[in-house]
Amino acid sequence: MTASADAELISRLAGDDHTALDEAYRAFAHRCKAVAMRTVSDDALAQDAVQEAFLSLWHHRSGLVVRAAGIGPWLVVVTRNVALNLARTSRRRSAREAAHAPPEPRPDPTELAVANIEAAALRDAIERLPDEQRRVIRLAYFGGATLAEVAARTGSPLGTVKRRAQLALARLARTLGGAAR
Repeated sequence: MTASADAELISRLAGDDHTALDEAYRAFAHRCKAVAMRTVSDDALAQDAVQEAFLSLWHHRSGLVVRAAGIGPWLVVVTRNVALNLARTSRRRSAREAAHAPPEPRPDPTELAVANIEAAALRDAIERLPDEQRRVIRLAYFGGATLAEVAARTGSPLGTVKRRAQLALARLARTLGGAAR
């Protein structure tokens, strides 16, 4: 916008012309949004900052004094300041919410004891598996490997690895009395 167009826009705003606010928004909102995004890196906060900046423009329309650079730089500065305030408020709110979050519930000691006993029984049952089956179970269930990856690591055919896993799981289920699910 030219200086005369800015002056005319400011005059229309001072005269309570709502179309002047629409015109200012169409001309400067994109630039203000870009500044807000660089400041807060959050789309919702950036949109709020732009909205607040244009609301500020409307509220200050009567006494608005814009230097020779025009209304655009004024809006950019206001948008940036609002975005910074919103970011600070958001950080404080997040910190407050984190401070007031309920503590993690403590596990029941009885449940922990039972879990430890079951884990020990499972470890013992795995140790009693044949070597090939034990290796498949360790790689797949404790190592996070897929059966195809286990086959590649062990140099065994995929079908053989699948069968070893099936036999090992059946044996564990029998040994643990169906407790392993």
